[in-house]
Amino acid sequence: MVRDVTTSDSRRRRRLFWWLSSVVFVVIAALLFVRLVVFDDHTTPLTTDEVLARYRASTVAATVLATTTTVAAELPTLPPTGVYLYTTEGRESIDALEGTEHVYPDETTITFAATGCGVEMRWDALVERHDEWNLCVTSAGIELQPTGGSYHVFFGQEKIEPIVCDRTVLLLPSDVAEPPTTAEAVPLTCTIGGEPWLPVWQVLERGVRTVEGVDIAVQHVQMTVVDEDEFHEHITLDWYLDDHGLLIAATLSKETLADTVLGGVTYKESYTLALKSLTPLR
Repeated sequence: MVRDVTTSDSRRRRRLFWWLSSVVFVVIAALLFVRLVVFDDHTTPLTTDEVLARYRASTVAATVLATTTTVAAELPTLPPTGVYLYTTEGRESIDALEGTEHVYPDETTITFAATGCGVEMRWDALVERHDEWNLCVTSAGIELQPTGGSYHVFFGQEKIEPIVCDRTVLLLPSDVAEPPTTAEAVPLTCTIGGEPWLPVWQVLERGVRTVEGVDIAVQHVQMTVVDEDEFHEHITLDWYLDDHGLLIAATLSKETLADTVLGGVTYKESYTLALKSLTPLR
């Protein structure tokens, strides 16, 4: 019997083709599973009611604290505590794992809560994104405290970045009637998430912003970070504060190239915030 070599080889090639196709299918399916399930990236809106409930719960602790120490919210030079609403336009993105972007809601909140010698400012954009700063009243005026923090979640992976700096920054001097047009820049030595970080703060010009048809005198202060090494970082953050330290408006532009287990990952963020009402929710 003569063996049909051509037919036999053809069958082997077909079997090899289907085997390779199956392997490729399994690999692609595994990659899709990792991309869509293990590293599923989604965002969760944080409602105003949720933020307000958290603030109300925190005021219970502040009331207890008031029996033994001065509650900062009682000092007239600080903004009234509560939840403030801001018209918002912004987004953040990373280019890892084919990239993803979080678009911020049209309205976000900043909670001013009594703490220590002043107030904690917490901006909530999403459940997966918030920042924290602390203001304190001293004889010199309203100062930005040397501690704060930033929080992000991408693909289910948390990035918690405590900020610790070597000094405070005077944002609003006690004599607001005659503030300097432009004050000397204040370079800080900080860490963010345990890594070196060198922001520079500067008090700039006075101006006016309108909220609910009312003109509000504001102080423009700016933070910049310019890091030109291999893993660069460029940040410009502008705040417009009233004379009590209430944030009336803000803008941010940020780009960072970070060294990660996935290689260099570029993070970008930008936003604008504008206060909707001078009366906080409580």
